[in-house]
Amino acid sequence: MTISMEQIDELRKRTNCSYEEAKILLEKHNGDLLEAIVEFERKNRSSSNNKSHNGTVSLGARIKQLINKGFKTRFIVEKSGETIINISVNLLILAAIILHWFLLIALVISFIFGCRFKIRKEKGESIDLNKIINGFGSKVREATVESREHNKQNDTRKYENKSNDENNDNSDNDGYNEITVE
Repeated sequence: MTISMEQIDELRKRTNCSYEEAKILLEKHNGDLLEAIVEFERKNRSSSNNKSHNGTVSLGARIKQLINKGFKTRFIVEKSGETIINISVNLLILAAIILHWFLLIALVISFIFGCRFKIRKEKGESIDLNKIINGFGSKVREATVESREHNKQNDTRKYENKSNDENNDNSDNDGYNEITVE
């Protein structure tokens, strides 16, 4: 059976789907518009429950998605290739809120003793936090070295300028600005 453009337009008008999706649905249901609409609604019911009347995702649905993603994303601490801690990011955030000073000290000590920190996303992609921290540390060291070199150059110039001023200045004011009012 061939599907007419009028049928596709009617399905698109009623469901706000794409031309391709409308054509596939109508072909699947042999041109039956009502069955195509019902299947489209069945497919999109879960996403439409999370959307408000204007099509945007509601705040509650977004928070639910973030919480689910937080439970699937893992914070991992390893030492010598052996996993010491493997917890969800949500639990780490909760621990950070409750035990923030203790957790901060524990993480610093763990880093000093050579532990590796990773965040593993739900699809298996890992983020190595040690590389990020080491990269940040090397940038700070570079900036510190550049700052020291810059300060040394400025100090040398100031010293040279001061010695030149002392040689050229024969007045007795010793660096003071003096005004005498009589």
